[in-house]
Amino acid sequence: MRSEVRRRSQVLGTQVISQVNAARLGVVSEVWADLEAKQVLVLGVLEKAFAGSPRLLELRQVTALGQDAILVPNDEVFDDLDLEGLSRVVGSEVVTEEGIRLGKVKDFQFNSVSGLITGLILSNLGLTFLPGFILSTYLLPADEIVSVGGERLIVADGAETRLTQLAKGILETLGLGKPPWESGVSPAPALPSAVEGYAVEEDYEEEYEEEYEEGAEEDPYAEAEPEPQSEATPPRRPEPPPVSEQPEWEQEYAKEEAPPSPPEPTPPPSTPTDIDPWEDKSGEPT
Repeated sequence: MRSEVRRRSQVLGTQVISQVNAARLGVVSEVWADLEAKQVLVLGVLEKAFAGSPRLLELRQVTALGQDAILVPNDEVFDDLDLEGLSRVVGSEVVTEEGIRLGKVKDFQFNSVSGLITGLILSNLGLTFLPGFILSTYLLPADEIVSVGGERLIVADGAETRLTQLAKGILETLGLGKPPWESGVSPAPALPSAVEGYAVEEDYEEEYEEEYEEGAEEDPYAEAEPEPQSEATPPRRPEPPPVSEQPEWEQEYAKEEAPPSPPEPTPPPSTPTDIDPWEDKSGEPT
């Protein structure tokens, strides 16, 4: 049997055929691997594409894993297997021991006979449906894997210098994109020590108090309160200027110096001359 290196993307959609009666048993829909052992162990097979739940097929049951078909001994090769501890691998984030992000796993290569994973194919986003001419892809040897945790792979320091570029994306060609390790973005910055963190917290509190006090004096965002509108009042008459009061000593001095006022004239007594001589007295007796 010839050993070949196959990619996960090449195996998906491949027909599974029984060697006994040449019956078509389904198509491969998923590949599960043990990342700790760096080995592919199980294939998921659907009887009809995009329908139902996949049946599980161990890779050691495969007789031949070709480009166009996968051969198995008979129809009874499927079994109920426990997938705990296995991973689909794609979408896992890859970070160096120094905390440098290399990207996400878009695909991987493995030996078609032993199932040993030989390399990881990385891209910035790890999206399997994006073609290689959009985002650049890189090949990372599986020997660089140091540890596995959840959906994250830790690789050796300096692994970014040992990557092999498989395809150059159009964004990188136009100068609009860079590899993750050249952009200087770290997924999880290192946390400061307890002493440094305490000092930073104190400085932050002092700066916050100063900003708060300055903001309390004058708030540029505070809305100006509308001035109360005074009711219309009728016009008032101008008041005469106030008369300055004269000191008491000037008032007394003025009373002493003022001459006595002349007596008011009395009307003279009435006399007979006031009688009109020409008055008609014909009616009176003589």
